[in-house]
Amino acid sequence: MWRRPILAPTPAMGWNRTMADLANSLLRTHDHVWNRLMTRLVGLGDAEYLWEPVSGCWSLRRGSDGHWRLDDGGGGGPAPDPVPVTTIAWRLGHIVVCLGGFTSFRFGDGTLTPETIDFPASALEVTDFLDGYYRTWRAALGELDQAGWEAPLGQAWGEYAEDNTLDLALHVLDEVIHHAAEVGVLRDLYSHGSSYAPSA
Repeated sequence: MWRRPILAPTPAMGWNRTMADLANSLLRTHDHVWNRLMTRLVGLGDAEYLWEPVSGCWSLRRGSDGHWRLDDGGGGGPAPDPVPVTTIAWRLGHIVVCLGGFTSFRFGDGTLTPETIDFPASALEVTDFLDGYYRTWRAALGELDQAGWEAPLGQAWGEYAEDNTLDLALHVLDEVIHHAAEVGVLRDLYSHGSSYAPSA
């Protein structure tokens, strides 16, 4: 999941911004990062969406029941060593697992799991699919008051019980930035071909 900040700002450090200021800055950054990802996905095709640049990739695959699922359940648990390379489809699916799972657990009934998400098999459907989960997360954050941002998440969050929704939102933002950047690199590699070898 995420790690607590090493050093939290205190009044002695000159920190005088209100929670409303922090929330507004965080939400604006969320939107900026999200719009950048949506722009980066323009023109994504099915072959690129499921492209496996090396053997042993984690991806999105159709099961015998016809349901499309992410390898390893979309991540979230202990990573294997070495960590497999993942496809664009897997990385985008993992973003949805984060957005949908944390929205469900923090603001809903907590029942959403990777197994219940209907991942799209086609790249043509992925932008609307992603954006729907983002809008739900974003709307829930936008309705929080100061107490909602600052209150501890609670015992259901295990070792993160004392963290708050600000901590959680920063973690989600980090996940989106991280995986969106990886998607961008994969798109660049795909567009230039995967067989390039530098000259001696």
